[in-house]
Amino acid sequence: MSERNAALLRGLSRADPIIEIGPSFGPVAAKRDGWNTTVVDHADREALVAKYAAAPNVDTARIEAVDRVWTEGPLDALFPAAEHGRFAAIIASHVIEHIPDPLGFLRSAARLLEPGRGMLVLAVPDKRWCFDLLKPPSTTGQVLAAHRRGAVRHAATTLFDHFAYSATDAEGRPGWGAGEAVPTLRLGGPLEDALAAFENCDERPEAAYVDCHAWQFTPSSFALLILELGALGLADWRVEWLRPEPAVEFLVHLRRGRQEFATPELREAARLALLRQVLLELRAQTDWLVPAAAPGAAPENAALGPRLAGIEAELRRLNEQLPPVLEAALWTRAALRPARAAWRGLLPLRRAVAGLRGRG
Repeated sequence: MSERNAALLRGLSRADPIIEIGPSFGPVAAKRDGWNTTVVDHADREALVAKYAAAPNVDTARIEAVDRVWTEGPLDALFPAAEHGRFAAIIASHVIEHIPDPLGFLRSAARLLEPGRGMLVLAVPDKRWCFDLLKPPSTTGQVLAAHRRGAVRHAATTLFDHFAYSATDAEGRPGWGAGEAVPTLRLGGPLEDALAAFENCDERPEAAYVDCHAWQFTPSSFALLILELGALGLADWRVEWLRPEPAVEFLVHLRRGRQEFATPELREAARLALLRQVLLELRAQTDWLVPAAAPGAAPENAALGPRLAGIEAELRRLNEQLPPVLEAALWTRAALRPARAAWRGLLPLRRAVAGLRGRG
């Protein structure tokens, strides 16, 4: 077992009843390894094998029998009521970013897990180190909007953004290690494809599902989402453990029971701290991405250095000229002081002359 999968499974035993969603050809808690896992996927095993038969570097033998095929409706509807509340964990690796209604998913998952013990285990793409890097992090407001409209298909705006702003490296890789040099980026397709996806989008439940990354997260933006949903009483989860990985993703354990704060002020301080951390995470991406956007310096960056040097030289010249100018101004002020005093001394005479002119 990889160290990554061992981390995801920490706190679980092979005897624990587990649901794994969308394991495809890379299960975390594989039945063949003795895990008591119910496999949920969007198609049965035969369809998955056919889907990946021609894919390079995919071992279709790792695809396990699918126990529940999930194509629509809430997750808990796949299980009889007698099985609700009996599972120790739900594992979803690179799944939540595809789900049209994440809040609905969080609520549905809660109904299947053991009260007080059940754990939601997630591996989430870190938008900084995958093809989502050019998109902004998703917000709680966007998640709430998707839930309010009862989203079962991705919105037209989501599909447009997916096709317009996804990016790969020059070799077409969709992900890379944190800070790994990616000298050349390319957009996934022409802008016209994004418009076509937007115009052809059908959000009705009976429409064909078009897959995409609907949600983009950094580690802190995801933690903020869970905190805010809990604080608003909309989802009863808290982040128990979160670990950024050296490439592509971060790992999360969610536990039932929202995060509690002694005062509203402490809650707002926690939100602000996470928002600041999001900015730091995005700055790390920007510091990595901007110099890596092209070998050497970009033309505008190449011209920036001489321009800054010229500005600095002009400031130095002005600074050198400033003392003589100030000295001349002070001398002039001192030289004019007697003349100003004399002019003030002539004030009575000037008033008398003005009076005579007025009578004339």
